Amino acid sequence: MKKYIYLFIIVFILQSCYYPVRKDYGIYSKSLVFSKDKKWLINNINTDVDSHHREMMSKQTLQLFQDLSNGKASDLKTAKSENLIQNNIPFEPQVEDLETLKNSSDFNFLVNIYTFKVRNALDNSLGVQYEYKKNETFAIMDVYDISTMKKIYSFKAYSEVSVEKGDKATIFNPSTEMMTMKNFRALLKSVKKNAVKTY
Repeated sequence: MKKYIYLFIIVFILQSCYYPVRKDYGIYSKSLVFSKDKKWLINNINTDVDSHHREMMSKQTLQLFQDLSNGKASDLKTAKSENLIQNNIPFEPQVEDLETLKNSSDFNFLVNIYTFKVRNALDNSLGVQYEYKKNETFAIMDVYDISTMKKIYSFKAYSEVSVEKGDKATIFNPSTEMMTMKNFRALLKSVKKNAVKTY
């Protein structure tokens, strides 16, 4: 009997922790093409997570693009320290920003990542809730072809968790920080899974 009780508790905990990450590629292909002669610039990640997670995001993104491009990826910090790039690049670059990159560097693609915590009502809530509460976050990766100055890839991963009025919020409800990191990992997982290598 105890075995069944433990099994029920484990299933309940796992069910409480599980929430889907929805994916949206918009009008763009799921795949990025990696060639041996193409260079990738990873912009600073625009995120509202803590500094530890921000650093983790930066390292994991750079590592993935280094692996897929056969070492032809660089982050903005390194590019600036080596005087390859002079200025910061906005998350939604205008044609002028891309034109400057085109004329002043030899990078072929720009990678921008942005995360946002839309709602965080459940972050510090435990016990019975007296109103409907919801956590909602998203992460977006956009890639621009610097030579054509056009966006060639866009992927949004987003998730939400809610507790109805009268239901209990537990320690197993994910925080917006956890949800943001899960969305972010979905971005990298998709790039890796759908990458096309031509070298």
